[in-house]
This record gives sequence, structure tokens and C-alpha cells, in this order.
Amino acid sequence: MPVIQRMRRSWIYPRHTAKGGQPDLNRAVFVGDDRDVLFRYTPTGAGATGPWDFLAGRTGYIQADAANVFDRLLDGQVATAIELGCWAHGRRRLVALRDTDCRVAYPLKLIGRLYRIEHLADAQQLTPEARAALRQARSTPVLAKLSHWFVATQQSEPPSTELAKAAAYALNHWGALTRFVADGRVSLDNNLCEQQLRDIALGRKNYLFAGSHDAARRAAALYSLTRTCAQYGVPPLPYFTDVLTKLASGWKAARLEELLPPRWHAPNSSPETARGP
Repeated sequence: MPVIQRMRRSWIYPRHTAKGGQPDLNRAVFVGDDRDVLFRYTPTGAGATGPWDFLAGRTGYIQADAANVFDRLLDGQVATAIELGCWAHGRRRLVALRDTDCRVAYPLKLIGRLYRIEHLADAQQLTPEARAALRQARSTPVLAKLSHWFVATQQSEPPSTELAKAAAYALNHWGALTRFVADGRVSLDNNLCEQQLRDIALGRKNYLFAGSHDAARRAAALYSLTRTCAQYGVPPLPYFTDVLTKLASGWKAARLEELLPPRWHAPNSSPETARGP
């Protein structure tokens, strides 16, 4: 079971919807421990057919946006997972005000400092333990300043203003947003999951509809493999050419795991040389 389960949902259109209506079909992407990507298609966007079903019983971390559909995974109704906040979402409301309210420059500067600390940890190739120590020494004071600003803003601003709403969002999810400090294995945001959806966005420009529910499921499987290839540095065209050839030649079902991107290597090459840079 992955330590971190990142999740993001995306609307797709396997068939035409009524004029002016909302799409009633959903695709979710899950990323486990940074590398293993799974797209999962469900006929509706309801939690019962999506995250509640797939992540039932989850006890580890879940990193997603703060949509209410995930609440049952955190409160014991479906799972007792641990929520990780996303600072990309936490700063989004502030970024939207950047051109109209100069007061957001200060919290955005502080959030940027949190990311610079992460870049320092990356550059030094710190272990999770050392990263957590760095965060506790440098990120904690930054978070204290952010908390003070959000509290002061919420108390001084009328609740209906966008600035007050931005502060309220951060404070309502403060525990999840600051949980990264104690564990160097987790990240500040869910951007890795967001990146996997770029293929979906590109596809919508070229083929708006999947055609059927079965076609949407097959597309989800292909997206899962191509994006996992990308995470492991496996070239997708040689991978699919080799895997499909082996399957057509009667590859045994008991050995299917050997064909997954993390374990695959190109014909006539070693596992170390099969992957890209």
C-alpha cells in the first residue's frame, strides 16, 4: 500500500449530454508514492462509485483538493485516512487577487518561501528524515507568520470579501496544510497528480467523446500505463509494441506483473538501460 495516495478528479464526456447540462461522467487519477499512476473511470461523479469504493479502508495519507466528497475517507465512515493539504490550492485564491489587492503579496511571498525550502532540500538530496528536520527548523516559523496573517485578516475583513474567503479556506484546512512539516516523505501540494491530467486536457481538444462507457474504461487503462511509463522513464512506444506482441503470443496471466512499466525492460537490453534518462 502506498504511503501517499494522491488524487484528482476530472470530467470527461463519453457521450453527448443535454444542451446546457452538466457532464455526468467522471474520471479520477490516483498517484501512489509519486510514480504509480492509475486513471479510474466511473459512470457518475458520486463518491460511492469513485473514491469511496477505491479507497475504502485506507489508513495512510490522502492528498487531494478539499472537496466534500473526500470527507468520508477521513472521518471513519468509509476510511480513516490522514488528510494532506495542498498549498497549490491554498494559494490559488490569493493569486486570483494579486492584481486587485496588494495585501496578498505578503502571504504569497511567505508561501513562496516554503517552496524555496523544498527546492533546497531537493538540491541537497536530503533523506526524508533530514527533510523533515529542515522543515521543522525553517518552514515552521514561516507557517507561524502565515497563520498570524490569516487570522488577522479573517478578523478584520468582512466575511463576504474574497480576501476573507481566502483566509478562511487556509484556516479551515490548516491542520492538513501543515502536516507536511512532520513527515519528509510528503509534499506541499498535489501538483504531481495535476500534471497527469494534462493528457486528458490535450485529449479533450482532439477527441471530445470517448464513445461509450467501455471505451472510457479502456481509455483510462491506457492513460494509466502511459503516465506510469512517464513516471518511470519508460519510452511508451517501444513499451506498448513489446507488451502487445508478448500478449498476442500467449504471455501467461500469472506473469502479467512482469509487463508493468516498473518491471519492464526492452528486448535485448538490461533493466538498467531500458529506461530513458
